[in-house]
Amino acid sequence: MPLLAASNIKHAYGNTIILEGCSLSVEAGDRIGIVGRNGTGKTTFLKIMAGAFKPDSGDVALSRSARAGYLSQDPTLDPEETLRGAAEGAFENLHRLHQQLDRVFHDMAEASGPALDKLMRQQVRLEQEIEAAGGYAIDHKIEAVLHGLGLEDKFFNIKVKDLSGGQKGRLALARLLLEEPDILLLDEPTNHLDIDGVLWLEQFLKEEFHGAVVMISHDRYLLNNVVHKIIEVEHGRLID
Repeated sequence: MPLLAASNIKHAYGNTIILEGCSLSVEAGDRIGIVGRNGTGKTTFLKIMAGAFKPDSGDVALSRSARAGYLSQDPTLDPEETLRGAAEGAFENLHRLHQQLDRVFHDMAEASGPALDKLMRQQVRLEQEIEAAGGYAIDHKIEAVLHGLGLEDKFFNIKVKDLSGGQKGRLALARLLLEEPDILLLDEPTNHLDIDGVLWLEQFLKEEFHGAVVMISHDRYLLNNVVHKIIEVEHGRLID
């Protein structure tokens, strides 16, 4: 059974048919590139596969045991979160524990007597839970991915709302890679990357990420080095 399958997808904008009878099956380990001229429906099809968009007709089925991660061209991030915190959000439970610990440290600065003793007990408990959940071992991984995509330490404490559009795009990609879904659905992942970032992403997808990849890209070099199959979207159809 495939990890993800789109069957007989049809969609139109007004009287213009964008996709008609489009089907694609993604198996474990597949690396698929989606290409085509602008406006042919590549992004629409990927959004439909991600469940972010409902087609006029057709079905999309995700295996119960699989997780799909979608990178859109317009990512949604918490504007009040710091860059480092947003990346850490890929590890949701651990991130929540770190947030609780930060609040305890904040409260300890103004506490004394029994209140301080209680906060110190909470600190010990939270640090034990953090260690059990992976501790600070993920810190290196988070920083390696952020650095690889060109996000330096000096940006870590900047709030998302104060980041540039390119930085937000790189942050969204970093978080998605850290989540390690079974299937990566990537829409132009190199849009906000410099040459070093593109080379790092290529190496990461080839050597470190072991799931399936479906990627829209105009970067022929990246496609040649990462994917094993090309699908062209043309005249509403998928051409293998």
